[in-house]
Amino acid sequence: MNTKKSGFTLIEMLVVVAIVGILSATILAALGPSRNKAKDARIQSAIKQGLVIAETLYDSNSANHYAAVTLAQADIAKLVADVSSQGGTLKVSVAANSVAFSSSLNTSSGTYYCSDSTGKTGSTEPTSATTGVCP
Repeated sequence: MNTKKSGFTLIEMLVVVAIVGILSATILAALGPSRNKAKDARIQSAIKQGLVIAETLYDSNSANHYAAVTLAQADIAKLVADVSSQGGTLKVSVAANSVAFSSSLNTSSGTYYCSDSTGKTGSTEPTSATTGVCP
């Protein structure tokens, strides 16, 4: 009586698991730069959201129109936490008639993203906390 059992051997299964492991490691290594770009996009989005919040806090009856815009303001504090979790540091620069948000980006050290209420966008941070515009 010859009973032949069909199925995979242990060696065949180990080879398949090893191949799947190698392929998944290769794919994960290739996704590293994409993750950093996604973090940068999220930082840039937070800066744009900060400008929208700043416009809602704009007070046309005050000499300093953007006086209420601070990092401690509730909605902006949430953006600070989000940017921090992405590897950046959100900063705000407030002047009487303009406001600028900036942060370092995750992709490379020394790279910044800055956007201000005048419509300027740049890759450096404002020179001081009181200019309110991107250089």
